Amino acid sequence: MVGRTILPKKDKLRILIDSRSFTSLLTDGSHEARNLLNYSICEPFEFIRSPIDTDHEELKAIQYYIERYDEKNYLTAIEIPDKFITAFWYKMQDIEDVSRHIYNKQTLSPDEKEAMLLVFIQAALGGREHKDILVTENKMLLRSRQWFESHFPGYPLNIANVDETKEIMDLFAKYNNTYFISSHFTCNKWLWYWYSFRSKVPNYNVGDYILNALASRFVYLLMSVDEMGFQYYSGVNNDLMENMIYHFNYFISLVSGVFDNLAIASKNRLGLTFRGANIPARTSLNPKAGKEFLKALGGENHELHKHIADHTNFINLIYRLRELVTHREMLPKITFENLNEKWKAMFITVDTNVADLIRQCGDMSQDYEPATLWGQYELAGENHLEPFHFSKAAARLLAFFCSTYLRLLGYSDFLETREKQDKKDDFVRTVKKFRQGSLGF
Repeated sequence: MVGRTILPKKDKLRILIDSRSFTSLLTDGSHEARNLLNYSICEPFEFIRSPIDTDHEELKAIQYYIERYDEKNYLTAIEIPDKFITAFWYKMQDIEDVSRHIYNKQTLSPDEKEAMLLVFIQAALGGREHKDILVTENKMLLRSRQWFESHFPGYPLNIANVDETKEIMDLFAKYNNTYFISSHFTCNKWLWYWYSFRSKVPNYNVGDYILNALASRFVYLLMSVDEMGFQYYSGVNNDLMENMIYHFNYFISLVSGVFDNLAIASKNRLGLTFRGANIPARTSLNPKAGKEFLKALGGENHELHKHIADHTNFINLIYRLRELVTHREMLPKITFENLNEKWKAMFITVDTNVADLIRQCGDMSQDYEPATLWGQYELAGENHLEPFHFSKAAARLLAFFCSTYLRLLGYSDFLETREKQDKKDDFVRTVKKFRQGSLGF
């Protein structure tokens, strides 16, 4: 979903549900699909769906559009009852020609025809300044979404899967100062990020001043990820680029700070002594600066030492980026436009060493995106990085790394411990509600 403007818009975000796709998801018991539909009652969003029969109450509760045909049985308008009617100006022959091209066959099934018509209904409902979303898990539509936008209909349609749509909904709500814990529960900004952190790093326990600093940094880095998301879904221009890079640089410094907090907490909790222990920079997860520290830690807690070693590539990646953005030449930035596929994106340029470290952190291609899961995109022999995708992937890995680290350091799962003491504990119940019902990362 690169190079599009969704957030700076009207008061509501319209979500067009592919009812056929969601019926399959709900039948298969998809929690994510059900959670998304729960938000149909929430003020920032306006849900409509395609008109098929369904046995699922979640879908039945959503208003479907009505197709209006003339006396020649030509589709001429789309009506949203009690709201509006919009003209449908596409010719069925053109839609059929596009369908045969997309599916690469002459004869289409009824479901295939229905899916292709839905794309053009989305185009008619949104117009050329399209900022609404068609959410589907139809692989052919998702695979072809860039083709539709660059060929015919020829402008943004915002065809997204369930996970992408939830991410956009979450950012849209936050952009309008609404923070959903669930579809029935909101809170203020700081508290939302605090619940987010506590749900992702359950082995954090309040009390230790160094771990409290870690918690603050983690909350701030979660905020910085969303700030990059705001820029990502606001289009492409120089101001957005500068804002994106500002938050990316801050994100990198925060992650390295979290690593430093973990190292200091280990030294204090295990009572480690080693050569250079009096020099603060020597207490570090960085394999170069913290060589003696890591050796001493391995002598006291082999399993924790192995956990660190297993994530050496991730640690090296963050410290390499920190060196570049804090002490050296920073990272070159570019705005790239793909003229053939008609998309734009904001990238930073990274060297081969950084690109290799990212790949070794588990990076992989994405089915419907030009960039990888961690935001890598190769252009003219150079390695480029999309900051928002990178930061999301890095934050997910960091959450796993931190919670496992704290567990191996001897800290219990705070939520489990608290629940055993009081099954009706409000904090635990809220964090669980957050895990089940929140939208974004």
